[in-house]
Amino acid sequence: MNRIIILLLVLGSLNTWAQFEPVAETPSTFSLGLGIGLDYGGIGGRATFSPIPSFGVFGSLGYAIAGVGFNAGLQYRISPDNNIVPVLTAMYGYNAALKVTGAFEVNELYYGPSLGAGVEFKSKRNTKNYFSLELLVPFRDSQFDKDREFYKNLGVEFNDVFPVTISLGYHFGLN
Repeated sequence: MNRIIILLLVLGSLNTWAQFEPVAETPSTFSLGLGIGLDYGGIGGRATFSPIPSFGVFGSLGYAIAGVGFNAGLQYRISPDNNIVPVLTAMYGYNAALKVTGAFEVNELYYGPSLGAGVEFKSKRNTKNYFSLELLVPFRDSQFDKDREFYKNLGVEFNDVFPVTISLGYHFGLN
């Protein structure tokens, strides 16, 4: 009887040794995203390279109602190992557009810096892909306000310009 108990204890401990720790998924260093917002060039795509998990460099290209918008910038991930990751963004590129149709045509894009903060939402099963949601504050060129006022004086009506914009996208980790 004692031998059976000892045998069961030994076999039980061997079974414990047979278990292993799952290997943590390594974060992606390159991602491609599709989305809408300033950091996607309007409605477009964004490529992000992250040499280290907390820091990324990105470029974007998209349709921005009055032409092709582009941006380039930096992103800091505050806690990159979590599934919900706060991010800070600084970029330069398209951040305002004027489009006038009718008696005369105007398609003008304006460029300048933008700062923002947001969140990346990673899946528990695949941490390389993620949703991105950001609030961005564009520092618009003064020429944008001058041109807008000029066309208003000619009778053109514009939609309101908000001081904060929203960005939403989905990113695919490629490595």
